[in-house]
Amino acid sequence: MAEVYSLCEYRKKKKLEDLQKELPVEESSPSADELATVMMMSSDELFVELLGRVEYGESLRGDVISTTTLITELTNRALHMELLCEMATELGT
Repeated sequence: MAEVYSLCEYRKKKKLEDLQKELPVEESSPSADELATVMMMSSDELFVELLGRVEYGESLRGDVISTTTLITELTNRALHMELLCEMATELGT
């Protein structure tokens, strides 16, 4: 005979596992100032800053912006551009 599983128990167990894996808020998300700074930077500025960190191992700016935040912002912009191009292509056909 087939076994019956409790979905509620599975959800509680999964939620506990997810909470244990999560990082504290301070470590996992950038500050509002950091986000505002990268959002005001042009894509060229973001690329140059990232290149400086890769080539020279240091920031070219005086601001304290994490490399993760730079990469996240560049990735988000690239994804949005890709989506926009895809939508424009669909409109053209």
